[in-house]
Amino acid sequence: MKLDQVRAFIAVVETGSFRSAADAIHKTQPSISAAVKTLEAQYGIQLFDRDSYRPTLTTEGKAFFLQSKKLMSQVQQLESLGHNLAQGTEAPLRLCFSQSCFSNELMTRLKSFQSSYPELSIDITTDHLYGVHENLQKDKSEVAIGPRYGLDDRHAFIELLRLEVVTVVTPELLTTLGHKGNRLKQAQLYSTAHILVNNSAINQSESGHRYLLPTGKRWYVNDYFAKKSLLLNSLGWARMPRYMVEAELASGALVTIDIENFMSHNQLPIFMIKLRHQTLSYQANLFWEAMKENALKLLP
Repeated sequence: MKLDQVRAFIAVVETGSFRSAADAIHKTQPSISAAVKTLEAQYGIQLFDRDSYRPTLTTEGKAFFLQSKKLMSQVQQLESLGHNLAQGTEAPLRLCFSQSCFSNELMTRLKSFQSSYPELSIDITTDHLYGVHENLQKDKSEVAIGPRYGLDDRHAFIELLRLEVVTVVTPELLTTLGHKGNRLKQAQLYSTAHILVNNSAINQSESGHRYLLPTGKRWYVNDYFAKKSLLLNSLGWARMPRYMVEAELASGALVTIDIENFMSHNQLPIFMIKLRHQTLSYQANLFWEAMKENALKLLP
């Protein structure tokens, strides 16, 4: 079996005909037909049912096609690595993290990966809400980590962990609301700013926020540092990943509240995400497989 034969076979499947395959990979139609027939003869199988107008994969052909795609993906990764090594440089691993995801659990996994591949350079950018998957679409990163905002059939994703999210205010602000306990009605918060991090996606008309009161004051900031600063100065209330406010909850600088008919507390799934059609680089594939292995270890 030769790689050119596999490329020819994949081209026929993806273009729908031998003639279109020839045009797509700049070969003659007879050479495409010969490549496929050679594969069939070598393994004693029939890859296409040629009785129909267009070549249709047989059961054996479908299985062969799936493995062929995996093989060519690995070949592309190896070629990319070879070119980088020949130039004396290796492209950095480009990651995009949601701003909410820098928990100790995820950082421990990242540190473990870095220890296993200390020679790799890593370029990490941050985004929020729909901006995370938009980062992938614009090829600013190869792998993203964040909540399931805006994901669809274009994406492949694996759950890595879950973040506990709580709703918090300062005791001072809670006192001004005229309430002694931590359970509030929605109307009691309408005059108090709900502090939110802006949706960073450029091409997204909606705010992207799922948990909002139907009415009331809202303030938007660009990052969680600003959000937390406003919270600690009693300028509003917000939902926050617990790990970001753990020390303040322990010291009493912030307290949790429970808002009636509102998602005040939940577990937020965090996913590793890539584009289905995109072949990962050698570096990104190493990262994907390492994180995937850690995720599988956590399954019951």
